[in-house]
Amino acid sequence: MDSMSKREAVHTFLELRESDEHGEVGAGLSHKSEGLVLFHVAEVAADGEPRGVVTIVHDAGEHGSRYQRLAEVLADRGWAVALPDLRGHGKSEGERGHSAGLREVMRDLDEVQNHLAYRLPDAPKVLLGVGLGAAFAASYVEEGPGRIAALALVAPVFEPPFVEPAAKRGLSRFFGKEQPTDAGETGYTADSISVDRDVAAAWSADSLNHTTLTRRAAAEARRAIAEHLANAIRIDVPSLVLQGTHDALGSPERIESWKQQGAKVVTFDGAGHSLFHEACAADACKQVADWLDATLQ
Repeated sequence: MDSMSKREAVHTFLELRESDEHGEVGAGLSHKSEGLVLFHVAEVAADGEPRGVVTIVHDAGEHGSRYQRLAEVLADRGWAVALPDLRGHGKSEGERGHSAGLREVMRDLDEVQNHLAYRLPDAPKVLLGVGLGAAFAASYVEEGPGRIAALALVAPVFEPPFVEPAAKRGLSRFFGKEQPTDAGETGYTADSISVDRDVAAAWSADSLNHTTLTRRAAAEARRAIAEHLANAIRIDVPSLVLQGTHDALGSPERIESWKQQGAKVVTFDGAGHSLFHEACAADACKQVADWLDATLQ
């Protein structure tokens, strides 16, 4: 990986509409700034005309630029790469760790695809989801057949360790209702992120990472897992699954069952949850790039 060319990302802020409580576009379609959310997307360009575009959907509490290394490998192979920060994450606006619902996430991924299609209308589009992002990527592909040419699921999380918001105490127990924005936690810890202490420490030190997850966001994430990720093996697009055998947040046994059912699965012996940051990172990046070469020639 050290010999790989270093590519600078171009940073774009898309102006997206605020959401209502169901994740749909909020009331009032004026162009006033208070009705807009600035949505951050880092883009890594290929040399010349791109073969297609890969959008990487990050994990819970993360941000897109954590996957700059993978983006550079793919760009070296001719792919343009988009690294969005979901609302409430990274450099995007929105309350930390909050989502108004799965519909909001689908709208935002759609806006990213529209942004890419404006410049590359005929290029094939690929989604790669990491951890909880795998559930969102699977949801997007399943809900909109024909929009995405290929899907990669990396270290998917089926049983997230979410921590519910703290119970209300004192008089608030009687007068305070539970709110969608009540803050709980992702339940992710440095030890569960990686088996490599240096990787775990780097994750903890990244100021753009956080462990906040609101009540509504957690419920909708679980819905995405139950309704879409659990059925991802049946999604009718070329698919790849990457899984570490020591992933504390994943389900290696479930992924093995997918493999037995014919899914394209690559496992990394001894690797934890952060496949693109651990000792296997170079191989994991190469596996994705090689699969794209073979799948979308």
